[in-house]
Amino acid sequence: MQNLGHVIEASGGIFSRAQAIDCGETDRSLDIAVRDGSIVRLRRGIYAPTDIVEACDGSGRHLLLARAALATQRGRVALTGASAAVLHGFALHDVDLRAVHLVRLDEGSARSEAGIVHHAVRRSVDDDLGVYQGLLAVSPARTVWEIACRGSLEAGVVTADSALRQMPELREAVLDISRRLTSSPSSAKARAAIRLSNPLAESPGESVTRVQFYRFGIPCPELQHDVIDEAGQLVGRADFYWEECRHLGEFDGKIKYEALVRPGESASDAVVREKRREDRMRAGSRGMTRFTWAEVMPGKARRTMAELRTALEQSRRLYVRSGSSIAS
Repeated sequence: MQNLGHVIEASGGIFSRAQAIDCGETDRSLDIAVRDGSIVRLRRGIYAPTDIVEACDGSGRHLLLARAALATQRGRVALTGASAAVLHGFALHDVDLRAVHLVRLDEGSARSEAGIVHHAVRRSVDDDLGVYQGLLAVSPARTVWEIACRGSLEAGVVTADSALRQMPELREAVLDISRRLTSSPSSAKARAAIRLSNPLAESPGESVTRVQFYRFGIPCPELQHDVIDEAGQLVGRADFYWEECRHLGEFDGKIKYEALVRPGESASDAVVREKRREDRMRAGSRGMTRFTWAEVMPGKARRTMAELRTALEQSRRLYVRSGSSIAS
């Protein structure tokens, strides 16, 4: 497979049977390579080197599948929805990345087959298309809108937050699409996701937690609040802060703690250090609530938000008097 190096590089990590044959391979050599594990068959007639596949995370592998799907289409198509989101580097929530999403630009019908979901369009999407990393796909703004329409409110906010964090200028383009596509299915839900979106959110967990605040009537907090001690030193930054109650909120996820680990530290060292930081943040007459993925999922979110409401009221009683804060 050495002669395929330039082909694989030019094709974003994949190659076709036809390209392999042109480079001197045979059907037998390809079958042997699949069996011995040196290459992976992505689709009929499309392959990728195993080392490239194994080096990819979930999004990277999906992008390989997307390239393979595009390479085998006869009609004109473009990446759409979750597949376009992966291409643009946007975060996704509760999305199955085993299927590639394509929009039919050739008046083809909507259908699902062999790991591909084909989407039909009722009106032209040409104004919302572009070439990104060599692939035809819907624009970043159109992608945000599609995710917000097709997924849950949580999914829409996660992707919108991520997109706006990377491209703050995108909001106006998304709003323009929302005005143009008012008749789209679930457009009301999509507009709600856009209204709730905030580029200050730093993780999908924070985004999902904010959706639960919205669902259960919790006041909207300030995001990424700097906590300053009496000496004027920065103690830490809280994901959420309710000034009227002097109450902090933090989303705890596995990735967050992995990111906290410093060279030479264990995960437990990072947790201890994070606990000390929390104690310093609380020391300024503030309450704090921590959230985990399990606590903000549909089955437990109602209870979690009820407990938060109680905690907010408790902090208000303890740390706020007659409209002014109580300093420690």
